[in-house]
Amino acid sequence: MKSTVEYEVIGLNQLKLINTFKKEGVIIKKLIRQNQKLMTFCISGKDRAKVTALMDSQGFSYAVVNEESFFKSIKNVLPRLGLVAGLLVMIILSVIASNYLWKIEISGNDRVDELTIIRTLGQSGVYVGQRKSFDNKQVEEALMALEDISAVSAQIVGTTLKVDIVESALISPPKQTGDIISLYDAEITRIIVNSGSAKVKIGDRIPIGATLIEGVEYNTEGNPILDVLAQGSVYGKVNFTYSETTSLCGGYIRTGNVTSNTILKLFGLSIGKELQVEGEYEAEKTLTRIGSFFPLYAETTRYYELEKLPDITLEDLKEQVKDKAVNGLIIRAGGSAIVATANATPISGNVYRITVHIEAEVSIGGKRID
Repeated sequence: MKSTVEYEVIGLNQLKLINTFKKEGVIIKKLIRQNQKLMTFCISGKDRAKVTALMDSQGFSYAVVNEESFFKSIKNVLPRLGLVAGLLVMIILSVIASNYLWKIEISGNDRVDELTIIRTLGQSGVYVGQRKSFDNKQVEEALMALEDISAVSAQIVGTTLKVDIVESALISPPKQTGDIISLYDAEITRIIVNSGSAKVKIGDRIPIGATLIEGVEYNTEGNPILDVLAQGSVYGKVNFTYSETTSLCGGYIRTGNVTSNTILKLFGLSIGKELQVEGEYEAEKTLTRIGSFFPLYAETTRYYELEKLPDITLEDLKEQVKDKAVNGLIIRAGGSAIVATANATPISGNVYRITVHIEAEVSIGGKRID
């Protein structure tokens, strides 16, 4: 494409200038004379230097008001080409993406964990991001192998796999009709019999598994007369041991100040930068899917500011571990501690192995299922 230059010229003797151009072989196009002193015209870009020299020699004032060339035309078209190219890329990506599975929707599962279903599908070759080369039967057969599922319906809608689960009916477990046995090695402290017959007495030392209350009623002569449901509570002294390796350093606690940062992720690419956080902090990341058609995710990181706690003494550390052991082992077992002692063994530096010995009264009975 040839280049052209449009001039605006101011000055008298315009005809003289035009005749001079003709004598020098300059071809003028689009000549417009506004008045005796103002005119516009176009010339070929190759004559630009010659025309400029002629106008300078005759004392004309001039200005270039427009210039067109191949490269300038390309430059003007490039933004449009970029828009068109981007649109074409999006269309191509959309067509390609429509052949892949981008979402799995699961319904009807009350007892079967959704993560278990997703993992089972993945093991059978069905997962988000794969081509839709599987069929509904493949999905249904994989999930029917799971416990508590009696029926499965699978359907691919666009780029989404919709899975409807029908769980098996709940079957009541068999009633516990056996004896009450001891769950610990213990010394009997209390016996409460609501139904059945006690097989131990206060002060007995019994091993784990010993019968505490038998599901049988006896007459005064000691002969069995009736099978009943063994019911009641038996308590005993039980010894527990708890160990933990810990440090005299006080550790850290959250101050309440939180800073967050979000990065977008698409097809393995990341948009955004990791936040540089100073000081002590604890980071928690969450990944949230934004689009259902494209695998676009938002990864949000929350930075929780931490404050260092003061160091503690060895005695305080032993008391902390002792309280933890009593609360975790004894109170949850339905009893109360009688004696609790803690011993410390140095490991290295400020690190110690704390061992807690507890004697407690707890409910020791459990059901034997026949």
